Amino acid sequence: MALKNLPDKGLLTYYADESDDKKTYVLSSVAVPTLGASEVNVPIEWDMYLNAAQEWRRKLRDKFGIPVRKELKGSKLATGRNAYQPRGKRLYGQKAIDAYAFALRELSFLPDASIFSVTCERSYSLYGHTRLEAALYAMLQRMQRKCSGERRAALIFFDEGHGEYRRLFRQAKKHLPTGSKQGAWSDGKATKSVPLTHMLKDANFKDSKQSLFVQIADLVAYATLMKLRLEYGRLSEREKRLSVATLHDEIPRETLNERVDYSSSDGIKRLK
Repeated sequence: MALKNLPDKGLLTYYADESDDKKTYVLSSVAVPTLGASEVNVPIEWDMYLNAAQEWRRKLRDKFGIPVRKELKGSKLATGRNAYQPRGKRLYGQKAIDAYAFALRELSFLPDASIFSVTCERSYSLYGHTRLEAALYAMLQRMQRKCSGERRAALIFFDEGHGEYRRLFRQAKKHLPTGSKQGAWSDGKATKSVPLTHMLKDANFKDSKQSLFVQIADLVAYATLMKLRLEYGRLSEREKRLSVATLHDEIPRETLNERVDYSSSDGIKRLK
């Protein structure tokens, strides 16, 4: 696609990662502006957000000693199963939760409405898809809606290890059944196909060790899982003691995309 033919509001890049406890499945994404919109030239915006993400990691190092080149994973940080301290020592207990909360609070450098998550339970099925594939299906629907409404194109990157995501993405480029929030479309049908016309290229994969934005998606996904475990009464005593379920509340409210679910304002679409 020639740059002159990009939708007039430019290009986004989505980064997505998942978390689950074999009962509840969460997929979270972060949208990063990549190319701006201009009839004369196309400003590159992605570098500005990368610089901000690098500064975010430096703040985390300076306050909590987490090396900037260590891959951040929400589960490892929250449980203490990590080597996030100098000389490979562990960061655990309340200090680890404090570091996690700080990392989420400092995501204010991200654009408004750039973070959202989709979640479902193990038994849930969406157009024949279950678990993380069901979450991805619903996520793609919302990405298409956002890009269409904002007149943007988009790329998407997933953490490595989920080849099934590419298969589902390719299907969605051709056929993506989507429901209407009014209950039916103008023709009276409950669904219609709204394929990923605003998504460029194929689904992409990125080693999370090499992507700060995939790591951010991972932190959001695990914090979301903990919030849901509280809702479903499945928190362990340790998780209760450390208040891990409140981590999601540390994400700056303006960065959450509240429009993914009109019945809640926490940027989480609960598939039921």
